Amino acid sequence: MSSQSSSPQFTSPSATGAGQFSCSRRSLLRGAALATAATAAGALLAACAGEETVAKAAKADIPVGGAKIIDNWIIAQPEKDKFMAFSTECPHARGRIDQIAEQDGMTVAICPKHGSVFDTATGDVVEGPSRDPMALSSDVQVNGDAVEVIN
Repeated sequence: MSSQSSSPQFTSPSATGAGQFSCSRRSLLRGAALATAATAAGALLAACAGEETVAKAAKADIPVGGAKIIDNWIIAQPEKDKFMAFSTECPHARGRIDQIAEQDGMTVAICPKHGSVFDTATGDVVEGPSRDPMALSSDVQVNGDAVEVIN
C-alpha cells in the first residue's frame, strides 16, 4: 500500500524551477468559481448603479407643443402626455443649445454658436449649418407630476 493524498496534485516538472507552482484541482476550481462570481457581481452592480435622474421638471412646466431647457436637456411635450428629451449639445460644433423660441408655428431650439435651429417635437434640423438632428434621450419617465430624464 502506498500513502497517497486523497486529492491529486498538479506539480511542475521541476520542483526547484523559477516561477513553478503546485496547485490542487480543488484550489484551481475554487479560484475559478470565485473569479467568475466576482465578475458577475461587478457587472450586476455596474448595471444597477448606472441609472440616475439627470434632469427633472414638473409636467405643468412643459406646455403641450412646447419645450423647456432643464440642465443639459431640452424636455419637450409635442403631444399631450408624450414627453421627449434632447441633449443641449449641438451636433454641429458641440455648442450649447440655449434658446427655445416659436418660429413659423413650431417650437424650436436654437444654438447661438452658428445659428442651427431644431424642431423640438422631433429633434430634426430646421435651419443649418447642422446636418444632424439633436441627440434623443432613450429614457424619459413620467413619475406622478414630474418628468425625468434618466441616464
